[in-house]
Amino acid sequence: MTEQKKTEQPEAQKLTFEQAMEKLEQIVASMEQGGVPLEEMIGKFEEGAALASYCQEKLASLKRKMEILVQDRETGKAAWREMTPAETEAAVEEP
Repeated sequence: MTEQKKTEQPEAQKLTFEQAMEKLEQIVASMEQGGVPLEEMIGKFEEGAALASYCQEKLASLKRKMEILVQDRETGKAAWREMTPAETEAAVEEP
């Protein structure tokens, strides 16, 4: 199971947020239809969990970037900037 997650994470990271969401929706729809063998269902669940995690990370990162922009606007420096590694880590850790 751990090996499968290792291979899925890089695969998810190759997708745009929209592509990942679309793929996640397809997985959920196929699982809701039923008739999927247990082993395939487990695989779909693991893939869906990896995609959901990836999407949450992307949203947290975007939220943090927006907060940075607002903070910079307040100081008169309204410009996008790259997040520092510490800011990225903090954004991923937020619920």
